[in-house]
Amino acid sequence: MSHQSMADGCQHLLTYPVDPVGKDKAMDMIEKAWSSHKGMHVVTLNAEMIIAAQKDKRLDKIIRQANLVIADGAGVVLALKLYGRHIKRLPGIELAQMALSRAAAQNIPVALIGGKIRVLDILGSTLPETYPGLKLVACHDGYFQAAKEESVIQTINDSGAQLVLVAMGIPRQDYFIELARHTASQAVFIGVGGSFDVWSGNKRRAPIIFQNYHLEWLYRLLSEPWRFKRMSMALPKFACQVIVEFLQNTRARQR
Repeated sequence: MSHQSMADGCQHLLTYPVDPVGKDKAMDMIEKAWSSHKGMHVVTLNAEMIIAAQKDKRLDKIIRQANLVIADGAGVVLALKLYGRHIKRLPGIELAQMALSRAAAQNIPVALIGGKIRVLDILGSTLPETYPGLKLVACHDGYFQAAKEESVIQTINDSGAQLVLVAMGIPRQDYFIELARHTASQAVFIGVGGSFDVWSGNKRRAPIIFQNYHLEWLYRLLSEPWRFKRMSMALPKFACQVIVEFLQNTRARQR
């Protein structure tokens, strides 16, 4: 099945869909999903996810079937710029924050899935303070076995949550969303990676200067050296593939 985009002008990078939307347009789409009680899956795409999906048929299919694929990673934005397609980066953490703000204002029930129990305990008290009126109807840590997935999904469905933020990392959060969205069909699902840790104060997001120069990946690498092996394999591979595709497209246009 092809990308079920709700946005106009879908672009492609290494055959994967990218929707050129900013926060306002993305939120319009999310709010329309809420008002129509129709579910939605938002994928926050970056270079590592693309490389992982090339070796993972299930993840590949999930990305292509998502309703909205945003350019979360700097590599995605810079690669599209090389192709002459100028889009702004839309970090998933920022979209999720805006979604929480709008959910609080509109009395939209919210579920948080993922992270550690102590992190969720912190968010249970701090998020309603940050977003007055926020209605948290379900929370579950991310440390559950596959045998318990259906139970967690049923909890989401029974709670009536219309915004579900899933923080379990790639590809586990994507696998979970793939299963959950068929049962909790009224919910907007967004994979938010390490956002819970940032919101709880357990980790820091990259300083603004790193964000402005598309270097959040470098800050993460410096603060979490264990990422080096994974990133050192994925990022050069991604860059090489982008350059090869660019050269092939250039030659094709010159013929």
